[in-house]
Amino acid sequence: MTWRSRALRLALIVVMAATPAAYAWTRPGHMVTAAIAYDEIAERRPDLLAKLAALLDVHPDRGAFQVAIDRTTGQERSRRMFLECARWPDDARETIYDHPRWHAALRPVVLDEDKTHFHPPDMIAGDAIEAFALNYRVLSDETAAPAERALALCWVLHLAGDIHQPLHAAQLFSKAYPEGDRGGGLQFVKDPLSGLPVSLHWLWDDSVHRSGEVAKVDARADELVAQFPRGALAELRLPASAAQFPLWAKEESYPLAVSLAFGARIPSHVAAESAPAVPERYWRDVQQASERRATVAGYRMADLVITALAPSAQ
Repeated sequence: MTWRSRALRLALIVVMAATPAAYAWTRPGHMVTAAIAYDEIAERRPDLLAKLAALLDVHPDRGAFQVAIDRTTGQERSRRMFLECARWPDDARETIYDHPRWHAALRPVVLDEDKTHFHPPDMIAGDAIEAFALNYRVLSDETAAPAERALALCWVLHLAGDIHQPLHAAQLFSKAYPEGDRGGGLQFVKDPLSGLPVSLHWLWDDSVHRSGEVAKVDARADELVAQFPRGALAELRLPASAAQFPLWAKEESYPLAVSLAFGARIPSHVAAESAPAVPERYWRDVQQASERRATVAGYRMADLVITALAPSAQ
């Protein structure tokens, strides 16, 4: 590799790592949550699968769905469209369908030792809460245009996944980040698996699953369901409803960001090229917390879809 190639590669890594945080679970992670949800719907309300397929067949942005479908037919075709639906808002970035502010609802975090110095504005950065409410209303409206309901379905699935990632609900204010760290998007560490610099936000996003191959997505979803059966999760005492969405951010994801994502005070750096290694225990805690959060999101997504398409079901 020439020095020019090395320089170009390093520049690309830095640019990628410096991109403001806006993803959650990454695209493969969103597919895993959707696989959990789809299997729940198939078990509880198999009659809704054809309705879901009919909606997604009129989705106005066909390219990504055609790639996802490949040559499949029948229920496998429907399932692949559903998995694509959950990740589609990320696939649609920088297109006419993009809504960058919809992916997060960041509340300020100031750790105890910094509270005498930093008083961030008492406000939420990002429109995830409002966006979810809007899209859920459209999805639930049987008089809405099918194409609009298809778009809304994708955002409902995607945002339900996003808000379960702690760093989509919080951002740190400190001496190093007086204007906020954008949900960990401006803190950099080394990825424990690749050794490359990534943002702290991306470390959490990438912690559930990294392969978009459907067979591997399905295997990961099965693994998480076996690890976290619905009946064993205290978060799921009641079926999910759209009205609970703000609470998932405020009462679940935000405290986890305070106690673990930021509270562990791991080494990080404001420059990607100086990213330090992630402590082994922190990485293990991130994986365990993320696995549970993603699984809970999948179950809740099933509840939301069933209620929206068959409101008398719950």
